[in-house]
Amino acid sequence: MALLLSAAVLTSLSSCSTFRGWFGGADSKKQEVVAGAADGPVAIASKEEAESRLQGTLKAYILSELRRGEKAKPDLVHKRPYFFKEYVEYPDGADKCDVQLRENDSRTRPFIAEVKVNKVRFSTRMYRERDRAEEDGNFLRDTGTETLNYELRNGRWHRVGSLYVAAKTEENISGEWVPRRDETVRVTAAETKPGWFKRTWSKVTGRDTE
Repeated sequence: MALLLSAAVLTSLSSCSTFRGWFGGADSKKQEVVAGAADGPVAIASKEEAESRLQGTLKAYILSELRRGEKAKPDLVHKRPYFFKEYVEYPDGADKCDVQLRENDSRTRPFIAEVKVNKVRFSTRMYRERDRAEEDGNFLRDTGTETLNYELRNGRWHRVGSLYVAAKTEENISGEWVPRRDETVRVTAAETKPGWFKRTWSKVTGRDTE
């Protein structure tokens, strides 16, 4: 009889825990998901918060570009099939830039942005041989604007495109930056030879001087 009572009590306890799992388990899992979402990135941020995060992303990008190389030790770039040396400067940093932030009709990408920042690029000419590129110390200076395109996904800005347009290109001559002179190659046009009929008519009329 005691054994039967014990078995009944154990069955009742297990049933209660099972019922809690059915009804209370879903709520506990839901709370865990909500807590995890609060700790992680926010899918939909306010416009002010999105712009603040964009400033941080832009500063990180500029810092990574500056770390690639400097005047004393420029970066050796390989873009097949060419090699060249390069380093960049951002005279205004990320503080003075033109930011166009727009709302996007998408829950996964609620904001898109276009950022324009002043940029100075120093680079050598391109070579197919790595050794020649490493030996070249004659840099050209391009001054212009870099346009960066971003979109906000899961609370983080992702760069989806960039374009650099140089307003002017200069070369260093005797320690002074001067506008680069285009190396124009003048080609003398080939003389057009007369056709068969014209040559024959010239011979008939006596105008052929050959």
